[in-house]
Amino acid sequence: MFSDEDTTLVHAVQKQYASLNLKLPTGTFTILAAIALISSDSLTIQPKIIGLATGCKCLPKDKLPLQGEAVHDSHAEVLARRCAIRWLIEEIGRAASGGSHWRSAWITKMADDRYRLKYGVYMIMYISTLPCGDASMRFLATFQDEEMAALKDSAVFPPLAPNVASRGRDNYSLFGVLRTKPGRADSPQTLSLSCSDKIARWNVLGIQGALVSAFFHPIYLKKIIIGEVPLDLHDVVKADCERAFWGRLQEIDGLPEGYKLSRPEVQFTSVGFIHSRSAQEHSSSTQRSCNESMTWVADSASPHEVLINGLKRGVSPKHRYKTIFWPRLSKVSLFHLYRKTRSIENLPLESDIMTYYQAKESMTQYQVAKNCLLGEGRPFSGWIRSGARWENFGTSSDNRQQSTDITN
Repeated sequence: MFSDEDTTLVHAVQKQYASLNLKLPTGTFTILAAIALISSDSLTIQPKIIGLATGCKCLPKDKLPLQGEAVHDSHAEVLARRCAIRWLIEEIGRAASGGSHWRSAWITKMADDRYRLKYGVYMIMYISTLPCGDASMRFLATFQDEEMAALKDSAVFPPLAPNVASRGRDNYSLFGVLRTKPGRADSPQTLSLSCSDKIARWNVLGIQGALVSAFFHPIYLKKIIIGEVPLDLHDVVKADCERAFWGRLQEIDGLPEGYKLSRPEVQFTSVGFIHSRSAQEHSSSTQRSCNESMTWVADSASPHEVLINGLKRGVSPKHRYKTIFWPRLSKVSLFHLYRKTRSIENLPLESDIMTYYQAKESMTQYQVAKNCLLGEGRPFSGWIRSGARWENFGTSSDNRQQSTDITN
């Protein structure tokens, strides 16, 4: 029922998490996610966890930074994917600096000078519980008390127009629709789409994103392993995950060469997570999600960071724009690494004044694929885009605050 390989990988993730010694405030819980690479040559190449993260929070719309110095979405799945992106870019640097005798066990360079995962290497995601959004709607409904169920049944929401994102768990009886974070109706509104929606997006565009498509062909998840799903709900939840992650995108067409609709295998694990909501219920009668997030990138010079409100913990407002205090997963930090890697790869130099937004828009094939998914009349045309307003920055360490201070 639960494969030995999956169980071994989940235990390895838990062990790596435990080694980071993250202490949660009393009465709080969090979610853990990780991305790993596995090889079909498992006898000689052991699975490698390349990114790991915890988190349950995201920034409200009125707190988004204009200089890219704070992470917008700190849900574990999103952070784990950003960790994987950073690892992939840094692996290029390691390959370049290692000389002729060093070869990556995981990536290889193609004839067009872009990289891909080596033949027989696959990417797997682990999540300690179901991702928010479409994949978890029926699952959450099964655990509602009668009073809450009656309240939701009596709630009247305005009709949801086609291809418009629903706010959180509003219209909770609708399946297959885009949903924003957070689920709670009393929380500040955000521009972040649910993790179910983002996973579906990655299953079309790849986890590498726009910038990293300069270096990599699309990279897709082969499998998603999910925890905390009771055995009697496996069939229902698996059907919901398959609908949420790729089933609702079956009609997508026109994708450029190299892009596809990926259909990752959905599996479950019985291995619990020590800081999950259910585990913490035994130690505290009151439960709230932890405000802090943790990120870890394998093989990195500074692998481990703790974030709060999208910034490195302990960084004062006046220092948030200094290069040394950028979160390593922030847009501006990854943009800085991207430009450094372009130089390593001897790619054409970009203008010093090119912005993050302009760099992403210049990735033509990726943008064509993105339009097939998010364009007018397309499956995810209701996707809320942050766009140029929050991405009109460069890589200067002298970036200055132009947006509302998120620490207020």
